[in-house]
Amino acid sequence: MFAVIKTGGKQYKVAVGDVLSIEKLEAEAGSTVTFDTVLMHGGDGGVTVGSPLVDGAVVTGEILEQYRGKKVIAFKKRRRKHSSATRKGHRQSLTLVRIQGVPGDADGSAAKAAKPAKAAPAAEASAAPSGTKPGNLIDGAVTDGDDLSKLPGIGEVTGAALNEIGVHHYSQFTDWGPSDWEFIENYIDDNVKGTIEINRASIVVQANKLIETRAAASEE
Repeated sequence: MFAVIKTGGKQYKVAVGDVLSIEKLEAEAGSTVTFDTVLMHGGDGGVTVGSPLVDGAVVTGEILEQYRGKKVIAFKKRRRKHSSATRKGHRQSLTLVRIQGVPGDADGSAAKAAKPAKAAPAAEASAAPSGTKPGNLIDGAVTDGDDLSKLPGIGEVTGAALNEIGVHHYSQFTDWGPSDWEFIENYIDDNVKGTIEINRASIVVQANKLIETRAAASEE
C-alpha cells in the first residue's frame, strides 16, 4: 500500500517503513505526527484519488530527528559602475520521519521479520490470547459496521477476523486500554496468516479522524 501526502508545499509518495526528510515540523523526536493532506492512496486492490484530498484519510509517522541540511551558498553580483557582490549561506531546518501507517494498509505490508514457528501441544492450540478481552465487543450480526480496512495495518483479512470476535466500529478501537490491545494483537497473530505490524497510536488517530469526518458530513 502507498499514499501520496503533501507537507511543506511538496508531495511525497510513501509506504509503511519509509524514512524521509521533510521541512521542519514542530515536534520532538519520538513523537507521533499526522499528515491529513492525503492526495491519493491505494495498492493492488485499487487506488483512491482525492478531490483534492481523500476524506478522512491520514498518514501517521514517527519523528526520528530534527536537523539542518547541507549549507547552500547564494552569490549575487550587480554588474554596474558601482558594483557590489553578496555571498550568503543557508542551512534548511529539516525533520526526519519514519512512516508508520497509511490508509487501508494491506495485511502483511508492514510485516516484521518472520518469527520462528512455535511448537505447541495440540491442547494449547485453541488457548485464548493473553490480555483482557475488550468489554465492548459486539455479539451477533452487525449491518452498519465501519470499513476497518481504512485503518493503518488493518487489511481486509484482518478486518474480517476482527469482525468474527465482535469488532465492527471505529469507536471500539478508541476505547481500548493496554490490556485490551494486548488481547487484540495476540488474537490477530494467532488467527491471521503472517506477522502483522499493528501500531496502536496510528490506528487510534485514524479512527478518530474518520469518526470526526463522518460527524461533520452528517451535520451538513
